[in-house]
Order: sequence, then C-alpha cells, then structure tokens
Amino acid sequence: MSQVSLLVTATASLLILSGCANREGVAPSQNSSLHSISPSTTAASEGGAMQHSLDSWLKEEWTPMTKIVPVETKTTAPDGTVVTTTTMVEVPETDSNESFTLQKYADKWKVYHESKAKMMEGKPKAPSHIEMMGTLPVVGK
Repeated sequence: MSQVSLLVTATASLLILSGCANREGVAPSQNSSLHSISPSTTAASEGGAMQHSLDSWLKEEWTPMTKIVPVETKTTAPDGTVVTTTTMVEVPETDSNESFTLQKYADKWKVYHESKAKMMEGKPKAPSHIEMMGTLPVVGK
C-alpha cells in the first residue's frame, strides 16, 4: 500500500512541477505559465502605502516648509540699542553633485519644526497618548 501512495505522490509532484514550464530552457521572465500564476512587476512601479505617504509628505509639507528660512540680522543704532530684524530668505537649490552633510539635514529639520510650530500656533493641540491613557479609569490617575 505504501508503494502505491508513494507512486501517486511522485506522479502528482512531477505533473505539478512540469506544468509550470512551457518549454525547457525558457527564462522565467518569458514563461507565460509562470506569469499567469505570479505576474512579475517591479515594486517601484506599484509602490506601497508607506511610500505613497512619504512621497506626498515630502512634496506637500517638507519641501515647502524648508524652502524659506528665517534670517535674523542685528543692527546697532547710534544710541547703542540693538535692533533685531527677521526676514524670510529662500534657500538656493543644492547641486546634485554636492556631498551630503548631516549638518545640512539638521538645519533643514530645525527650520521645518520652527515653520510647523508657527503654523500650528493658536490651534488646539491634540491630546497625546500619555494624556489619553491618564484619563482611563483603571490605568489613569
């Protein structure tokens, strides 16, 4: 009985494995049977939810907020008082061949957070998760 079941299993396996190939020596990218089971598309062409979210955030929020930088200028009047004026200056485009430095990124991050804080000024603040946990009857205070 075990020889019969072994023979049936071997035959079924052989048929399943041979069904995925049309011809011998066909590259996987040209195999129509394989494409009907698992079509090959690049991940870049489809993209995922995280990538779409990051791309839209970069385009709609990061780039506009980091293009304009506040620059403070201090001038001393003849009577000795120091006058500080803040002007918004557009950051020039960086050269693609220019080397990346962490300081440039940190400066952009600071400008982004300052711009975000100015934009959110006066708006009601969303409660943090710690505050929400604190309001729970069993977990909270």
